[in-house]
Formats: sequence, C-alpha cells, structure tokens
Amino acid sequence: MYVPQSDGGALDGRAQLDGRDRVSAASVVARRTRRDGTGRRPAEWPAPVLPDWHELLAAFLGHVGDQPGDHPVTRWARALAELHLGRRGDPLRVAELDGTRSELIARIDGWVTAHTAARPAAESFGAVVDAMAAAQVRAAHLLRSVDDVSDERVHGAWFMLASLADGWTDLVRQVTAAQPLPDRNPAAEHR
Repeated sequence: MYVPQSDGGALDGRAQLDGRDRVSAASVVARRTRRDGTGRRPAEWPAPVLPDWHELLAAFLGHVGDQPGDHPVTRWARALAELHLGRRGDPLRVAELDGTRSELIARIDGWVTAHTAARPAAESFGAVVDAMAAAQVRAAHLLRSVDDVSDERVHGAWFMLASLADGWTDLVRQVTAAQPLPDRNPAAEHR
C-alpha cells in the first residue's frame, strides 16, 4: 500500500523543497477528506452517489477506502492503486495483477450501473478510476525518483492525473445530472 511518508523534516503536512516550506499534496487531500477527523464523512451528511476526485485521490494515497463503511468505489480505488504499486514492484506478477485489476474495473462499472441512473457509457467508470490510480502511482514515483522535481516528466505526470480527475468529475456530473455533457476540448478552453 502506498502511504506518503514525510522526509523527516516535514512538520504539519509541510515538506521542504529547495529550503522553502510547502504544503504537501497528501496533507491537502487528507484535510479535504477528513471532515470529522477520521477521514470519513459524518453520518448525518447524505452519502454521495459517487465519490469525487478528492476522495479517489485520498483512497489512492491510503487515507480512505480501508473500512467496511467506506464507499465501495473508494475501497476498489485503493485496491487499484495497490495493484499498480505491485506491478511496479514485482514485474513477474503483472499478468496476475492485471487480472485482478480487470475484476475491480468490472465491479466499479457494475456498482455504478446498479446504483445510479447511468446508462452504459462510452467510457467505463472503472477504467477511469484505474487510469487515475496508475497516473497517481506514476506521478508519485517520479516525484520521489527524479533528481530535479521541476523535470518535465513530473509536470506531465501530475498534469495527466489532473486531466483524469477532470474526466472523472465530468462522468460523475453526467450521472448526477442524468444528461450527457458536451464534448470538452481542453486545448480550446485555454486559447
């Protein structure tokens, strides 16, 4: 399981990069998801139909998704991140891990179909969660392994994760609004 560790000099969720304190992404995610101090939503809050991207990222980081009362999609998201870490750490088990990933993707798709008004989509909800898990594992690996954190590969990996998070948000909005969204062209949005 991937749980970010401090560099030893970090205090209160701050990491030191180039001698300057910076708030770590993990601490921001943890604060956004730990609404009652446990990492879970208070019982009086209505449960969301699907977790938002913040909750998925928290699951990938190991902050949520390990308790029986957690949203099933966050539990499976956490498991997908662990499988992607396993692929990185044990290349001889890739086929076995990929089979398990396929089962989890199908479980997510089945849950979404059974618990929402979603019609079979062109894009699999499970495949998006799996891609996000892979992107997070890759981005975290690059951040910890490159000599220079300003390396373009690091930026590209985090940008990919952010793009996938936007895609997840769009899919969730489709389900909650029960209407398809217009095609997005991120390049045209920034002109």
